[in-house]
Amino acid sequence: MPSHEEHILRILGEASDPLFPSEIAERLNRELGPAGAYTSLEIAARLKHMSDQAAQVPDGRWMLKRLML
Repeated sequence: MPSHEEHILRILGEASDPLFPSEIAERLNRELGPAGAYTSLEIAARLKHMSDQAAQVPDGRWMLKRLML
């Protein structure tokens, strides 16, 4: 089973634009159902620990670093 970080990276990879942590949380919770009640704060904290793969843009949204090129 993929980790929550892998789910977050996949969601960012599928997005056509950078996403706010709240948007990522909403999509992740919709996929995981009641067992995955993530808040935007939890998602933001996970994204900060994944800074080698994800980057925050100036308005607070996040995207994959490979898409920044």
